[in-house]
Amino acid sequence: MDLTFSPGLSRGISTRGGERYLRVLGVCLLGYALFSRTFAYIGVPPLFIGEVMLAIGLWLAATSGQMRHVLGMWTVRIWAALVVWTLIRMVPYLGTYGLDGPRDAMLIVYGSYAVIVASLILAAPERLVEAVTRYRTFVVVMLSLAWVVYLAAKQFYAQIPDLPWAGNVKLLEAKGGDLMVHMTGITAFMVLGLMKRKMLWISLAAFSSGIIMVSNRGGMVAFFLGLGLAWLMRPPGTGQGSSKLVYAFVFLVVVGAIAGPMLKLEVQGGSREITVEQVVENISSIFGRSGSDTLDGTKKWRLLWWTKIVDYTFNGPYFAQGKGFGINLAESDGFELDIDEGLRSPHNGHLTVLARAGVPGFLLWLAVHAMWFWTVGSAWVRARLADQRRWMALFAWLSAVWIAALVNASFDVFLEGPMGGIWVWSVIGAGLAAARLQRTHPTLLDAPEAPLPRAASAPPAPRHALRPEPSRSPSRPPVAWQW
Repeated sequence: MDLTFSPGLSRGISTRGGERYLRVLGVCLLGYALFSRTFAYIGVPPLFIGEVMLAIGLWLAATSGQMRHVLGMWTVRIWAALVVWTLIRMVPYLGTYGLDGPRDAMLIVYGSYAVIVASLILAAPERLVEAVTRYRTFVVVMLSLAWVVYLAAKQFYAQIPDLPWAGNVKLLEAKGGDLMVHMTGITAFMVLGLMKRKMLWISLAAFSSGIIMVSNRGGMVAFFLGLGLAWLMRPPGTGQGSSKLVYAFVFLVVVGAIAGPMLKLEVQGGSREITVEQVVENISSIFGRSGSDTLDGTKKWRLLWWTKIVDYTFNGPYFAQGKGFGINLAESDGFELDIDEGLRSPHNGHLTVLARAGVPGFLLWLAVHAMWFWTVGSAWVRARLADQRRWMALFAWLSAVWIAALVNASFDVFLEGPMGGIWVWSVIGAGLAAARLQRTHPTLLDAPEAPLPRAASAPPAPRHALRPEPSRSPSRPPVAWQW
Protein backbone atom coordinates (compact mmCIF):
# COMPACT_ATOMS: atom_id res chain seq x y z
CA MET A 1 0.00 0.00 0.00
CA ASP A 2 1.51 3.33 -1.07
CA LEU A 3 0.93 6.13 1.39
CA THR A 4 2.09 9.48 0.10
CA PHE A 5 3.68 12.07 2.36
CA SER A 6 3.79 15.66 1.19
CA PRO A 7 7.22 17.32 1.42
CA GLY A 8 5.70 20.76 1.60
CA LEU A 9 6.66 21.05 5.29
CA SER A 10 10.28 21.92 4.52
CA ARG A 11 11.17 25.45 5.50
CA GLY A 12 14.80 25.45 4.55
CA ILE A 13 16.30 25.25 1.12
CA SER A 14 16.42 21.61 0.06
CA THR A 15 19.29 20.64 -2.16
CA ARG A 16 19.85 17.47 -4.11
CA GLY A 17 23.29 17.27 -2.56
CA GLY A 18 21.85 16.69 0.90
CA GLU A 19 19.48 14.00 -0.37
CA ARG A 20 22.20 12.19 -2.26
CA TYR A 21 24.55 12.42 0.69
CA LEU A 22 22.06 10.80 3.07
CA ARG A 23 21.45 8.03 0.56
CA VAL A 24 25.17 7.35 0.18
CA LEU A 25 25.56 7.53 3.96
CA GLY A 26 22.84 4.89 4.24
CA VAL A 27 24.80 2.62 1.90
CA CYS A 28 27.94 3.22 3.96
CA LEU A 29 26.12 2.37 7.18
CA LEU A 30 24.96 -0.88 5.61
CA GLY A 31 28.54 -1.62 4.54
CA TYR A 32 29.91 -0.92 8.01
CA ALA A 33 27.24 -3.10 9.60
CA LEU A 34 27.62 -6.06 7.25
CA PHE A 35 31.34 -6.09 6.42
CA SER A 36 32.90 -4.31 9.42
CA ARG A 37 36.56 -3.31 8.93
CA THR A 38 36.64 -4.64 5.38
CA PHE A 39 34.30 -1.86 4.30
CA ALA A 40 35.95 0.70 6.59
CA TYR A 41 39.27 0.26 4.75
CA ILE A 42 37.88 1.28 1.37
CA GLY A 43 40.10 4.14 0.26
CA VAL A 44 43.75 5.12 0.03
CA PRO A 45 45.62 5.11 3.37
CA PRO A 46 45.34 7.19 5.47
CA LEU A 47 42.23 8.61 3.74
CA PHE A 48 39.32 6.17 3.87
CA ILE A 49 35.64 6.37 3.01
CA GLY A 50 34.62 7.49 6.50
CA GLU A 51 36.91 10.52 6.41
CA VAL A 52 35.80 11.45 2.87
CA MET A 53 32.13 11.27 3.88
CA LEU A 54 32.90 13.36 6.97
CA ALA A 55 34.46 16.17 4.95
CA ILE A 56 31.65 16.24 2.38
CA GLY A 57 29.00 16.06 5.09
CA LEU A 58 30.41 18.98 7.04
CA TRP A 59 30.37 21.14 3.92
CA LEU A 60 26.75 20.19 3.15
CA ALA A 61 25.72 20.78 6.77
CA ALA A 62 27.37 24.19 6.76
CA THR A 63 25.39 25.18 3.66
CA SER A 64 22.10 23.63 4.79
CA GLY A 65 20.94 26.68 6.73
CA GLN A 66 20.39 24.60 9.88
CA MET A 67 23.89 24.46 11.36
CA ARG A 68 23.15 27.37 13.69
CA HIS A 69 20.11 25.60 15.16
CA VAL A 70 22.02 22.34 15.63
CA LEU A 71 25.00 24.01 17.29
CA GLY A 72 22.56 25.62 19.70
CA MET A 73 21.39 22.25 21.04
CA TRP A 74 22.79 21.44 24.46
CA THR A 75 23.96 17.97 23.43
CA VAL A 76 26.02 19.49 20.62
CA ARG A 77 27.32 22.29 22.82
CA ILE A 78 28.66 19.82 25.36
CA TRP A 79 30.14 17.72 22.55
CA ALA A 80 31.86 20.84 21.14
CA ALA A 81 33.42 21.47 24.56
CA LEU A 82 34.62 17.85 24.56
CA VAL A 83 36.18 18.36 21.11
CA VAL A 84 38.07 21.42 22.38
CA TRP A 85 39.35 19.46 25.37
CA THR A 86 40.34 16.59 23.05
CA LEU A 87 42.37 18.96 20.87
CA ILE A 88 44.10 20.33 23.97
CA ARG A 89 45.08 16.81 24.94
CA MET A 90 46.12 15.81 21.40
CA VAL A 91 48.05 18.70 19.84
CA PRO A 92 51.06 18.59 22.25
CA TYR A 93 51.73 14.98 21.25
CA LEU A 94 51.51 15.33 17.46
CA GLY A 95 55.28 15.61 17.12
CA THR A 96 55.77 12.42 19.15
CA TYR A 97 52.99 10.16 17.91
CA GLY A 98 52.09 11.65 14.53
CA LEU A 99 48.81 10.45 13.01
CA ASP A 100 48.12 8.16 15.97
CA GLY A 101 46.84 11.22 17.84
CA PRO A 102 44.09 12.15 15.33
CA ARG A 103 43.33 8.47 14.91
CA ASP A 104 42.64 8.07 18.63
CA ALA A 105 40.70 11.34 18.73
CA MET A 106 38.20 10.08 16.12
CA LEU A 107 36.32 8.50 19.03
CA ILE A 108 35.21 12.07 19.78
CA VAL A 109 35.45 13.66 16.32
CA TYR A 110 32.99 11.16 14.84
CA GLY A 111 30.42 13.23 16.71
CA SER A 112 30.52 15.50 13.66
CA TYR A 113 28.20 12.98 12.03
CA ALA A 114 25.54 13.91 14.58
CA VAL A 115 25.81 17.54 13.45
CA ILE A 116 25.69 16.48 9.78
CA VAL A 117 22.68 14.19 10.09
CA ALA A 118 20.71 16.58 12.30
CA SER A 119 21.39 19.55 10.00
CA LEU A 120 20.42 17.72 6.80
CA ILE A 121 17.23 16.30 8.30
CA LEU A 122 16.14 19.65 9.72
CA ALA A 123 16.79 21.26 6.34
CA ALA A 124 14.14 18.97 4.84
CA PRO A 125 12.03 17.24 7.52
CA GLU A 126 10.64 14.63 5.10
CA ARG A 127 14.14 13.12 5.08
CA LEU A 128 13.36 11.65 8.50
CA VAL A 129 10.49 9.73 6.92
CA GLU A 130 12.77 8.65 4.09
CA ALA A 131 15.34 7.37 6.59
CA VAL A 132 12.75 5.24 8.38
CA THR A 133 11.54 3.86 5.06
CA ARG A 134 15.05 2.99 3.89
CA TYR A 135 15.87 1.31 7.19
CA ARG A 136 13.32 -1.33 6.26
CA THR A 137 15.51 -2.25 3.31
CA PHE A 138 18.45 -2.41 5.73
CA VAL A 139 16.45 -4.84 7.88
CA VAL A 140 15.74 -7.16 4.97
CA VAL A 141 19.36 -7.16 3.73
CA MET A 142 20.86 -7.70 7.18
CA LEU A 143 18.49 -10.52 8.12
CA SER A 144 19.19 -12.23 4.81
CA LEU A 145 22.98 -11.93 4.82
CA ALA A 146 24.35 -11.07 8.28
CA TRP A 147 24.34 -14.61 9.67
CA VAL A 148 25.85 -15.97 6.43
CA VAL A 149 28.68 -13.41 6.49
CA TYR A 150 29.25 -14.03 10.18
CA LEU A 151 29.51 -17.81 9.90
CA ALA A 152 31.71 -17.62 6.79
CA ALA A 153 34.07 -15.10 8.41
CA LYS A 154 34.39 -17.14 11.60
CA GLN A 155 34.52 -20.58 10.04
CA PHE A 156 37.08 -19.79 7.32
CA TYR A 157 39.03 -17.01 9.04
CA ALA A 158 42.43 -18.61 8.45
CA GLN A 159 41.78 -19.14 4.74
CA ILE A 160 40.50 -15.61 4.02
CA PRO A 161 43.25 -13.40 2.52
CA ASP A 162 44.17 -9.95 3.82
CA LEU A 163 43.44 -6.72 2.00
CA PRO A 164 46.52 -5.79 -0.09
CA TRP A 165 46.77 -2.31 1.48
CA ALA A 166 45.91 -3.40 5.05
CA GLY A 167 47.82 -6.43 6.22
CA ASN A 168 45.84 -6.91 9.42
CA VAL A 169 42.40 -6.68 7.80
CA LYS A 170 40.71 -9.68 6.19
CA LEU A 171 38.83 -9.59 2.91
CA LEU A 172 35.77 -10.68 4.91
CA GLU A 173 35.35 -9.76 8.56
CA ALA A 174 32.50 -9.81 11.07
CA LYS A 175 32.37 -8.92 14.77
CA GLY A 176 29.74 -10.52 16.94
CA GLY A 177 29.29 -7.55 19.27
CA ASP A 178 28.86 -5.08 16.43
CA LEU A 179 26.31 -7.31 14.71
CA MET A 180 24.37 -7.73 17.94
CA VAL A 181 23.94 -3.95 18.18
CA HIS A 182 22.37 -4.01 14.73
CA MET A 183 20.26 -7.05 15.62
CA THR A 184 18.98 -5.02 18.58
CA GLY A 185 17.95 -2.19 16.27
CA ILE A 186 16.39 -4.56 13.74
CA THR A 187 14.44 -6.53 16.33
CA ALA A 188 13.25 -3.40 18.15
CA PHE A 189 12.22 -1.88 14.81
CA MET A 190 9.90 -4.81 14.15
CA VAL A 191 8.64 -5.19 17.69
CA LEU A 192 7.72 -1.49 17.84
CA GLY A 193 5.64 -1.82 14.69
CA LEU A 194 7.79 0.36 12.43
CA MET A 195 7.48 -2.24 9.70
CA LYS A 196 5.22 -5.18 8.96
CA ARG A 197 5.87 -7.87 11.54
CA LYS A 198 5.99 -10.90 9.30
CA MET A 199 6.85 -14.12 11.07
CA LEU A 200 9.58 -14.83 8.52
CA TRP A 201 11.57 -11.73 9.45
CA ILE A 202 10.97 -12.15 13.18
CA SER A 203 12.16 -15.76 12.96
CA LEU A 204 15.25 -14.69 11.02
CA ALA A 205 15.95 -12.04 13.66
CA ALA A 206 15.74 -14.65 16.41
CA PHE A 207 17.87 -17.12 14.42
CA SER A 208 20.55 -14.57 13.52
CA SER A 209 20.70 -13.18 17.06
CA GLY A 210 20.95 -16.66 18.54
CA ILE A 211 23.79 -17.63 16.19
CA ILE A 212 25.79 -14.45 16.72
CA MET A 213 25.41 -13.94 20.47
CA VAL A 214 27.13 -17.27 21.14
CA SER A 215 30.56 -15.75 20.49
CA ASN A 216 30.09 -12.42 22.23
CA ARG A 217 28.97 -11.82 25.79
CA GLY A 218 28.99 -8.04 25.50
CA GLY A 219 26.80 -8.20 22.41
CA MET A 220 24.39 -10.50 24.19
CA VAL A 221 24.06 -8.09 27.12
CA ALA A 222 23.64 -5.16 24.71
CA PHE A 223 20.91 -7.03 22.83
CA PHE A 224 18.75 -7.77 25.84
CA LEU A 225 19.23 -4.37 27.49
CA GLY A 226 18.41 -2.60 24.23
CA LEU A 227 15.27 -4.66 23.72
CA GLY A 228 14.36 -4.11 27.36
CA LEU A 229 14.51 -0.34 26.92
CA ALA A 230 12.47 -0.58 23.71
CA TRP A 231 9.86 -2.65 25.55
CA LEU A 232 9.65 -0.09 28.38
CA MET A 233 9.23 2.78 25.90
CA ARG A 234 6.90 0.95 23.51
CA PRO A 235 3.68 2.69 22.51
CA PRO A 236 0.39 1.07 23.55
CA GLY A 237 -0.85 -1.68 21.27
CA THR A 238 2.49 -3.17 20.17
CA GLY A 239 2.43 -6.31 22.30
CA GLN A 240 1.71 -8.67 19.42
CA GLY A 241 5.17 -8.23 17.91
CA SER A 242 6.78 -8.91 21.30
CA SER A 243 4.84 -12.14 21.65
CA LYS A 244 5.91 -13.33 18.21
CA LEU A 245 9.55 -12.63 19.06
CA VAL A 246 9.32 -14.58 22.32
CA TYR A 247 7.77 -17.55 20.50
CA ALA A 248 10.52 -17.43 17.87
CA PHE A 249 13.26 -17.41 20.52
CA VAL A 250 11.67 -20.25 22.48
CA PHE A 251 11.44 -22.30 19.30
CA LEU A 252 15.09 -21.55 18.50
CA VAL A 253 16.23 -22.62 21.97
CA VAL A 254 14.27 -25.88 21.77
CA VAL A 255 15.69 -26.69 18.34
CA GLY A 256 19.20 -25.78 19.51
CA ALA A 257 18.91 -28.02 22.57
CA ILE A 258 17.87 -30.95 20.41
CA ALA A 259 20.21 -30.42 17.46
CA GLY A 260 23.19 -28.97 19.34
CA PRO A 261 24.76 -32.28 20.42
CA MET A 262 24.47 -33.63 16.86
CA LEU A 263 25.78 -30.52 15.05
CA LYS A 264 29.09 -29.34 16.42
CA LEU A 265 29.73 -25.98 14.77
CA GLU A 266 32.77 -24.14 16.08
CA VAL A 267 33.60 -20.42 15.88
CA GLN A 268 36.41 -18.22 17.21
CA GLY A 269 39.03 -20.67 16.00
CA GLY A 270 37.37 -23.54 17.83
CA SER A 271 37.35 -21.81 21.22
CA ARG A 272 33.54 -21.59 21.22
CA GLU A 273 30.70 -23.67 19.81
CA ILE A 274 27.23 -22.72 18.65
CA THR A 275 25.29 -24.59 21.32
CA VAL A 276 22.91 -23.80 24.16
CA GLU A 277 25.67 -24.81 26.58
CA GLN A 278 27.89 -22.07 25.15
CA VAL A 279 25.19 -19.48 25.82
CA VAL A 280 24.91 -20.73 29.41
CA GLU A 281 28.69 -20.40 29.80
CA ASN A 282 28.55 -16.86 28.43
CA ILE A 283 25.87 -15.87 30.94
CA SER A 284 27.72 -17.54 33.81
CA SER A 285 30.94 -15.71 32.94
CA ILE A 286 29.14 -12.35 33.15
CA PHE A 287 27.95 -12.86 36.73
CA GLY A 288 30.72 -15.14 37.99
CA ARG A 289 33.03 -17.93 36.87
CA SER A 290 31.94 -20.03 33.91
CA GLY A 291 34.53 -22.80 34.09
CA SER A 292 35.87 -21.78 30.67
CA ASP A 293 39.50 -20.62 30.67
CA THR A 294 38.90 -18.53 27.54
CA LEU A 295 35.90 -16.66 28.93
CA ASP A 296 37.23 -16.19 32.44
CA GLY A 297 40.68 -15.22 31.16
CA THR A 298 39.46 -12.39 28.93
CA LYS A 299 37.19 -11.15 31.71
CA LYS A 300 40.05 -11.05 34.21
CA TRP A 301 42.34 -9.29 31.73
CA ARG A 302 39.77 -6.57 31.11
CA LEU A 303 38.96 -6.03 34.77
CA LEU A 304 42.63 -5.67 35.70
CA TRP A 305 43.22 -3.08 32.98
CA TRP A 306 40.02 -1.16 33.75
CA THR A 307 40.89 -1.06 37.46
CA LYS A 308 44.32 0.35 36.64
CA ILE A 309 42.83 3.10 34.46
CA VAL A 310 40.39 4.14 37.18
CA ASP A 311 43.22 4.12 39.72
CA TYR A 312 45.65 6.36 37.82
CA THR A 313 42.92 8.84 36.83
CA PHE A 314 40.51 9.21 39.73
CA ASN A 315 43.15 8.41 42.34
CA GLY A 316 46.41 9.15 40.54
CA PRO A 317 48.54 11.60 38.60
CA TYR A 318 46.39 11.62 35.42
CA PHE A 319 43.21 12.96 37.06
CA ALA A 320 43.05 16.27 35.22
CA GLN A 321 44.78 15.59 31.91
CA GLY A 322 44.76 11.85 31.22
CA LYS A 323 47.52 10.30 29.13
CA GLY A 324 46.58 12.17 25.96
CA PHE A 325 45.68 11.11 22.44
CA GLY A 326 48.39 9.30 20.50
CA ILE A 327 49.99 7.13 23.15
CA ASN A 328 49.44 3.38 22.92
CA LEU A 329 47.52 2.61 26.10
CA ALA A 330 48.30 -1.11 25.88
CA GLU A 331 52.04 -0.44 25.97
CA SER A 332 51.81 2.36 28.52
CA ASP A 333 49.59 0.40 30.91
CA GLY A 334 51.48 -2.88 30.47
CA PHE A 335 48.70 -4.92 28.86
CA GLU A 336 50.16 -5.81 25.46
CA LEU A 337 48.95 -9.06 23.91
CA ASP A 338 51.02 -11.08 21.45
CA ILE A 339 47.84 -12.27 19.72
CA ASP A 340 46.76 -8.71 18.93
CA GLU A 341 49.58 -6.49 17.76
CA GLY A 342 47.16 -3.69 16.93
CA LEU A 343 45.74 -3.41 20.46
CA ARG A 344 45.70 0.22 21.61
CA SER A 345 42.61 0.57 23.78
CA PRO A 346 41.22 -1.34 26.79
CA HIS A 347 38.12 -2.77 25.03
CA ASN A 348 35.96 -0.16 26.71
CA GLY A 349 35.28 3.07 24.84
CA HIS A 350 34.18 4.95 27.97
CA LEU A 351 37.35 4.08 29.88
CA THR A 352 39.38 4.90 26.78
CA VAL A 353 38.03 8.45 27.06
CA LEU A 354 38.86 8.46 30.77
CA ALA A 355 42.43 7.24 30.21
CA ARG A 356 43.15 9.69 27.38
CA ALA A 357 41.15 12.78 28.40
CA GLY A 358 41.20 12.45 32.18
CA VAL A 359 38.25 12.98 34.49
CA PRO A 360 37.18 16.33 32.90
CA GLY A 361 36.94 14.72 29.47
CA PHE A 362 35.19 11.68 30.90
CA LEU A 363 32.56 13.82 32.62
CA LEU A 364 31.95 15.72 29.38
CA TRP A 365 31.59 12.39 27.56
CA LEU A 366 28.98 11.21 30.06
CA ALA A 367 27.21 14.57 29.88
CA VAL A 368 26.88 14.34 26.08
CA HIS A 369 25.07 11.03 26.26
CA ALA A 370 23.03 11.96 29.31
CA MET A 371 21.84 15.18 27.65
CA TRP A 372 20.96 13.32 24.45
CA PHE A 373 18.85 10.79 26.32
CA TRP A 374 17.20 13.61 28.28
CA THR A 375 16.35 15.34 24.99
CA VAL A 376 14.94 12.22 23.36
CA GLY A 377 13.25 11.07 26.56
CA SER A 378 11.55 14.44 26.98
CA ALA A 379 10.31 14.25 23.39
CA TRP A 380 9.01 10.74 24.09
CA VAL A 381 7.09 12.03 27.13
CA ARG A 382 5.55 14.80 25.04
CA ALA A 383 4.58 12.26 22.40
CA ARG A 384 3.01 10.00 25.02
CA LEU A 385 0.98 12.83 26.53
CA ALA A 386 -0.25 13.75 23.04
CA ASP A 387 -0.84 10.07 22.13
CA GLN A 388 1.57 10.36 19.19
CA ARG A 389 2.33 6.68 18.99
CA ARG A 390 4.47 6.78 15.87
CA TRP A 391 6.75 9.34 17.50
CA MET A 392 6.88 7.16 20.62
CA ALA A 393 7.93 4.17 18.54
CA LEU A 394 10.61 6.17 16.74
CA PHE A 395 12.13 7.51 19.97
CA ALA A 396 11.99 4.05 21.54
CA TRP A 397 13.85 2.57 18.57
CA LEU A 398 16.54 5.27 18.58
CA SER A 399 17.03 4.81 22.33
CA ALA A 400 17.32 1.03 21.96
CA VAL A 401 20.07 1.32 19.34
CA TRP A 402 21.85 3.98 21.39
CA ILE A 403 21.92 2.00 24.65
CA ALA A 404 22.89 -1.22 22.88
CA ALA A 405 25.82 0.58 21.23
CA LEU A 406 27.02 2.07 24.52
CA VAL A 407 26.79 -1.28 26.28
CA ASN A 408 28.69 -3.05 23.50
CA ALA A 409 31.30 -0.29 23.63
CA SER A 410 31.79 -1.17 27.31
CA PHE A 411 33.20 -4.58 26.34
CA ASP A 412 34.85 -4.06 22.96
CA VAL A 413 36.56 -1.62 20.60
CA PHE A 414 33.43 -0.27 18.93
CA LEU A 415 33.08 3.50 19.10
CA GLU A 416 36.78 4.03 18.37
CA GLY A 417 36.33 2.93 14.75
CA PRO A 418 33.98 4.03 11.97
CA MET A 419 32.01 0.77 12.18
CA GLY A 420 30.52 1.86 15.50
CA GLY A 421 31.43 5.54 15.74
CA ILE A 422 29.70 6.68 12.57
CA TRP A 423 26.64 4.54 13.31
CA VAL A 424 26.16 5.73 16.89
CA TRP A 425 26.69 9.41 16.15
CA SER A 426 24.35 9.20 13.14
CA VAL A 427 21.67 7.79 15.44
CA ILE A 428 22.36 10.60 17.91
CA GLY A 429 21.97 13.17 15.14
CA ALA A 430 18.72 11.61 13.96
CA GLY A 431 17.44 11.67 17.54
CA LEU A 432 18.24 15.36 17.96
CA ALA A 433 16.49 16.21 14.70
CA ALA A 434 13.48 14.03 15.56
CA ALA A 435 13.11 15.65 19.00
CA ARG A 436 12.99 19.10 17.40
CA LEU A 437 10.64 18.04 14.59
CA GLN A 438 8.25 16.46 17.08
CA ARG A 439 7.67 20.01 18.32
CA THR A 440 7.70 21.90 15.04
CA HIS A 441 6.16 19.24 12.73
CA PRO A 442 4.03 17.00 14.99
CA THR A 443 2.11 15.50 12.03
CA LEU A 444 5.25 14.54 10.12
CA LEU A 445 4.84 10.82 10.78
CA ASP A 446 1.09 10.74 10.22
CA ALA A 447 -0.20 8.39 7.53
CA PRO A 448 -3.72 7.21 6.55
CA GLU A 449 -3.05 3.70 7.82
CA ALA A 450 -0.30 2.24 9.95
CA PRO A 451 0.25 -0.81 12.17
CA LEU A 452 0.43 1.40 15.25
CA PRO A 453 -3.12 1.79 16.63
CA ARG A 454 -4.76 5.15 17.03
CA ALA A 455 -6.19 6.54 20.25
CA ALA A 456 -9.44 4.86 21.20
CA SER A 457 -11.11 8.19 21.88
CA ALA A 458 -10.59 9.46 18.34
CA PRO A 459 -12.73 7.70 15.71
CA PRO A 460 -10.97 7.15 12.40
CA ALA A 461 -11.59 9.88 9.86
CA PRO A 462 -12.67 9.11 6.30
CA ARG A 463 -9.85 8.19 3.99
CA HIS A 464 -10.32 11.20 1.76
CA ALA A 465 -9.94 13.48 4.79
CA LEU A 466 -6.71 11.81 5.88
CA ARG A 467 -4.88 12.10 2.61
CA PRO A 468 -2.42 14.97 2.58
CA GLU A 469 -2.78 17.75 0.07
CA PRO A 470 -0.52 17.43 -2.96
CA SER A 471 2.77 19.22 -2.72
CA ARG A 472 2.85 22.75 -4.06
CA SER A 473 6.49 22.31 -4.96
CA PRO A 474 6.67 20.34 -8.23
CA SER A 475 10.44 20.18 -8.09
CA ARG A 476 10.41 17.43 -5.44
CA PRO A 477 8.48 14.20 -5.88
CA PRO A 478 6.42 12.92 -2.94
CA VAL A 479 7.91 10.36 -0.60
CA ALA A 480 6.18 7.00 -0.53
CA TRP A 481 5.93 5.52 2.95
CA GLN A 482 4.94 1.90 2.61
CA TRP A 483 3.84 0.27 5.85
